[in-house]
Amino acid sequence: MIGMNEATDILSHTPLIEAFDELPKGHLRISTAFRYPDGSTVDLFIANRRDLLSSVAPLTLTDFGNTFLWLDQIDIRPLKAARRKRQTEDVLQTYGITHTRGALLCEVSAADILPGIIRLGQACIRVADLVFTQRITAPGSFADEVESVIDDTGLEYEPNAKVAGRGNVVVPVDFLIRARRVETAIFTLPAESGYPAVAHQRANEVFARSFDLHDWPGQRVAALDDRRPLYRDDDLSRLRDIGTTIIPISEAGMFREFLQAA
Repeated sequence: MIGMNEATDILSHTPLIEAFDELPKGHLRISTAFRYPDGSTVDLFIANRRDLLSSVAPLTLTDFGNTFLWLDQIDIRPLKAARRKRQTEDVLQTYGITHTRGALLCEVSAADILPGIIRLGQACIRVADLVFTQRITAPGSFADEVESVIDDTGLEYEPNAKVAGRGNVVVPVDFLIRARRVETAIFTLPAESGYPAVAHQRANEVFARSFDLHDWPGQRVAALDDRRPLYRDDDLSRLRDIGTTIIPISEAGMFREFLQAA
């Protein structure tokens, strides 16, 4: 642990540090120039270690859980949904940051405290950017859009999964959701090509895969991109006739409720 005098020598000559002070428990709070998406300051801390090795051990830089708390206030849990967990872990690996009980942290020497602050500060704002996954989806990728809806449910799922169908045929599904009572296989009916012939071919492919899962105990869902009228009514009717539920992506709220009810 370093004191205020040493902290002043290290931190007072960089525009990345706006202020710092010592808290009652001995932690040093560092107000950085980094900002969360709502403009609030990213505060980092040099934790006060109260053990026998505190004088020789590396310094612990941490956000004391403020980044996860900031996301929690807008109903986003970075480690709960599979997609956001992957995104969070990718960010932390990039910057060499770990997380413990919701706190983001790294250990540094006194000589490397400024690079450590930069790494941790960048990680905090990159993780906080998960807020934008609620509002936008990757352009041009219907599968990503469907995954975003699934991800918002908080259910455990596997993309590009394989399910054993009738006659031990291995059936590829775009997403497999493992809920409490029943699994759900999700197929996608995208409209990205803009060509009815391509949509017809995709509908036939989904029909064949769904038919192979007819005896499977789970439920089958086809997510339909209904923003372009590409899919023929008879193709969609055939899917419904074999027990496949079709949900338009324009009804994303209904889609989430259907999955969470499983």
